[in-house]
Amino acid sequence: MRLTFSLSDAQFAANDRAGLMVGLPLTVQLDAGVMTLGDDAGGSWFERCNDGPAALKPFAMDRCAFCGRVSQLERRQVGEDVVWQSMLDCGLPVRVDLLDPELPPSPPSAPYGLALGDWATGIFVLRGRLAFDPGDLLWQPVQGTIVDIQRLDLTPSHASFGALHWFSGLPRQSFLPDQVYVTVEVR
Repeated sequence: MRLTFSLSDAQFAANDRAGLMVGLPLTVQLDAGVMTLGDDAGGSWFERCNDGPAALKPFAMDRCAFCGRVSQLERRQVGEDVVWQSMLDCGLPVRVDLLDPELPPSPPSAPYGLALGDWATGIFVLRGRLAFDPGDLLWQPVQGTIVDIQRLDLTPSHASFGALHWFSGLPRQSFLPDQVYVTVEVR
C-alpha cells in the first residue's frame, strides 16, 4: 500500500535531517494528530461505528479515509490538562490524539466514552513522525520504502510559489517555510 504523509521540518531535524531519499527504507509512526467526534470539514474527525473491516484509503495527498479499531488507549496528566492518545488499527497502526472539550478532568473517563475494541470511521490528515518524542504515550512505527518526495514551495518571493516539486532526496538543511510530502510503499 502506498501512503503519503506530511513531514514537518521539526521531525526532519529530530531525525538528524538524514535518510530521506527515494529508494531508501524508512521507519515512520503514522500520526493523525488531534481528532474530534463528528464531521469537521477542515481537519481530522471520526464517528463511532459498529465494526470493521479495518481500512486505510488515501484519497488526496496526505488525507485518508479510515475505519479502525481502538487497539491502545492511554491517558496522561500534563499540568491541569489531560492528554489522551489512541492507536487505531486501520490495517496499519495510526496514532491519534483525542480531544474532548466536554470531558471533565475527573473521573478519568476516555474521550467520547471510547474504550479498547471500539470502532471508528472518518477522515484524517496523515503526518509522519520519524523520531520518538518523550511526550508520546504510544509508539508503533511501520516500515516501508520511500517512492516519492514532493516539496510545496511556500516562499512568497519565489516565482514557483505554490508549486509542487519532485525530489530524489532532501538536503540536510531546513526546508521551512516549504511543506514536504513523503510517499512510502508500506510493507
